[in-house]
Amino acid sequence: MIIYKQVLPKLKGKQTIDNELVTTLYMLSEKSQTTAIGFAALITIFMYSELSYYILLWGITLGAISLFRLYSIYLFKTYSQKYTLETWYRKFIIVSLLTALIVSSLGIVFIHYVDDYYQMFILAALLAASSVATISLSSDFRIALAYISIILIPLIASTVMLQTPMHLVLSILLTLFFLSQILMIFNNHAQDEKIKELYKEIKNQKEYNQHLLDNNKQFIADMVHQIRTPLTVIMTNSSLIEMQSEQKVSSYTTQINSAINMLSNSYEDLSYIISNDTIEYKPIEINFTDFLKERIHFFEVIAHANDKTIHANIDNAVKISMNDTELERLIDNNLSNAIKHSSDKSEMKIVLEQNHSGVVLKFISKGKNIYDVSMIFDKNYTETYGAKRSLGLGLNMVKMICEKNGIAYSAHSDKSINTFTYVFKV
Repeated sequence: MIIYKQVLPKLKGKQTIDNELVTTLYMLSEKSQTTAIGFAALITIFMYSELSYYILLWGITLGAISLFRLYSIYLFKTYSQKYTLETWYRKFIIVSLLTALIVSSLGIVFIHYVDDYYQMFILAALLAASSVATISLSSDFRIALAYISIILIPLIASTVMLQTPMHLVLSILLTLFFLSQILMIFNNHAQDEKIKELYKEIKNQKEYNQHLLDNNKQFIADMVHQIRTPLTVIMTNSSLIEMQSEQKVSSYTTQINSAINMLSNSYEDLSYIISNDTIEYKPIEINFTDFLKERIHFFEVIAHANDKTIHANIDNAVKISMNDTELERLIDNNLSNAIKHSSDKSEMKIVLEQNHSGVVLKFISKGKNIYDVSMIFDKNYTETYGAKRSLGLGLNMVKMICEKNGIAYSAHSDKSINTFTYVFKV
């Protein structure tokens, strides 16, 4: 009894009750109930000469239970919402085990009142019934175990009680059969679990692949948008240049140069995203002061075309060890974001200073407050303002570069001042 109390809770937790399990139990048992009615009729007819109205009462009871189970299956298929899933499951267990008790009475009671010939017939009938149950109840190993145990354990005990050499041999064979059925049930359960786990992995992989595909489609769509804007500027201003005298073309060439620089920046971002997993970006010694001035000069054309200015406050002779491509992506994405999201006709401030904590780089701009600074570096997170669109990948790329190179990064937004800070170890 102690062992039973320890094992039962473990068996309860071995298999979850879900819609698939309950549906499978009811659907598999539909055919077996038709077989059970035929089984009851066959046993009753064959054994009537020996057991008269006792076996007739047994056959009527088993037939009635089987018909009730067929009706329950009909209700489940037609009105499944009538009860909860747990209620349907409990109803199935009750009628299944009641069926097992009625069937097992052949081995518990009737086998003692017939001769050897009919005893062998009962034994064969019960073995067949337990085999059918192993298959029809295979989706829930707990019910299958209980069902064949109710049938076979009393049969084995009754066979031993007959106390003849032949019956002792039969009891041993029945025990071996019982153990083989248990082994088969557990093997089927283990295979089902492996199949479910494999199906779950395939489903997760499919969802992950779909997620990647959706991200790639969105990235391509946004990249096309990013490239289309400067291309439109180039094409428009080129057409206007053809219509203007030489003295009036300077504003158009500024727009064209800005668009070209925007395209170049988008191209470099795309190149880094594609290659960062395959190319090793080795660090080199960089004159940070000159490098930053060069990148600011590159973006001044874009800032001017957007009627904005860049003010630089840069310490002299600042040097760091880092890969130049990754440093360029870090600076360019911050400058691009500052220009894109700062207020009209505003001034952006770029600060580079070296102090006791290391080399500090800041990008300060005026604009709408960042809604959530804790997510601004996350992949695909964007804060859109009006018609302005962003890939949502630039700052995530910056985050990856910072984490790879041990650079502390942070964002602060207050009173329409947005500050991105990066601290490089020296």
